[in-house]
Amino acid sequence: MNQIEAEIELFLKNPLAEEENFWDSEALVWVDWKDFDESIAEYFNEYLLEEDKINVELVEIDKPRCVDIFLIKDEVKKAIPYEEERTDRDTTLKAVQDFIAPKYQIRWYMDSLGGDTLAFCVLPTEKWLRLEKDYGEEKVTYYFAPLSNDSIMFEMDIDEMSDLLEKRMQNGNKER
Repeated sequence: MNQIEAEIELFLKNPLAEEENFWDSEALVWVDWKDFDESIAEYFNEYLLEEDKINVELVEIDKPRCVDIFLIKDEVKKAIPYEEERTDRDTTLKAVQDFIAPKYQIRWYMDSLGGDTLAFCVLPTEKWLRLEKDYGEEKVTYYFAPLSNDSIMFEMDIDEMSDLLEKRMQNGNKER
């Protein structure tokens, strides 16, 4: 077991006792709403095996967003599918997740919900599955939500965020 997995497992064993320590954990990848999208892939590279690291290429374009960002590994080069007007963190995170899947999963550390800087963890998929087996899928996904094409993180409006925080508080009593 590597250090990242060990830190996540220690947290899952006793979330209330470990919550404060986990905020400073090496397991967390912090993404701020102001971060450059091309930097986000680099953040996750630190957690991937050397042969799985992603290269990033920026190409200036004549659209309102001014840039296309490509993720590259081996012979695969894939554009992040932004809308015409702008780049955004949600689309970038989901594209990085899709690019490293199925070998790895990025999970959103849900206790960071509500801030303008969100925390994520990345582990090999098999390690997340083992944690779900050992601690229960419901508990693991309560704290570490898998990213999907429908995930809204930075683009969540205040009402959606308030509803999700309220739902987590209601469910939190049984999860902790």
